Amino acid sequence: MKKLIAIVFVALTVFGMPGSQARASYLGGNSHVQLKHIMVPVLQKAGGFTTEIRPMTPVMTVPKADDVAFVCQRAPRAAEAILYYFQKNPAPVLANRRVDTVTLDKNHAKIAAYVNRALGRAAVSEVYLVEGGGPSMATGTSSRLPFASIQGCSRVLEEYQQRMKDVLGETKK
Repeated sequence: MKKLIAIVFVALTVFGMPGSQARASYLGGNSHVQLKHIMVPVLQKAGGFTTEIRPMTPVMTVPKADDVAFVCQRAPRAAEAILYYFQKNPAPVLANRRVDTVTLDKNHAKIAAYVNRALGRAAVSEVYLVEGGGPSMATGTSSRLPFASIQGCSRVLEEYQQRMKDVLGETKK
């Protein structure tokens, strides 16, 4: 039990480090931006033509840590591009009416192409979608883990604004 607590503590310490630059370089350069949930069209039944609306939470992979602020500033455009993709291609469902995540995972590069077109440059390499949404996607013990709640890009934008103030010399010393 003590080993498990120690492992969880080390993992939370390493992944909870302040500063997106340090965290992104530790994880191999990839950063992940989780948007707030969006309501996307999903087929009502397998092989059907009619759709219903369900919440999905997009998680975008940004290969360069320097592009995270750019993506966060244009998050509404990215969400609109994802909606545009699903208007053309509603999410498929399985026979039990659950979203077919295997097919969605295969299309992550296509969804990223729509997002990159909306952003104006290739800043996102993959877009994955998690079925469900809301302010807290986890309950119980898992709700205490990192990324259990949606933080959006607020911290990244605050860091970006602070960096811009430093560059322009507007900070008090």
